[in-house]
Amino acid sequence: MSHTEKKHDQYYEMANAPISHIIPKLAAPTIVSMLISSIYNMADTFFVSQLGTSASGAVGVIFSAMSIIQALAFMIGMGSGNYMTRSLGAGKRELAEQIVSIAFFTGIIMGLVITVSATFNIHRVGVLAIWGGLWL
Repeated sequence: MSHTEKKHDQYYEMANAPISHIIPKLAAPTIVSMLISSIYNMADTFFVSQLGTSASGAVGVIFSAMSIIQALAFMIGMGSGNYMTRSLGAGKRELAEQIVSIAFFTGIIMGLVITVSATFNIHRVGVLAIWGGLWL
């Protein structure tokens, strides 16, 4: 099966398959991802708690920052996914591809902005206090 035929089959399935079949198929990777993230955070908290209360507090402080970053990523992903789906449903495949491309590069740029701003501002006491931490 060629790449073009596979894409056409995927599009046909999304457009014509019953919703009761599509939703579980699309939800499974998201559920697995969220479970892995939760298990990682629990394991991280357990092992770091062996180091002391300050280390556990640091994990708690960074958890809120991670939650905000994930919320921003979900905002881009869900918003662009919704718009892309409506475009595909309207038969505007080129627009849907542009939407996905814009969302991808917006995510990369947002990640770089967060990384650079965190790197250059991590030493400031006020930034840490926003997340509920103390500078010792």
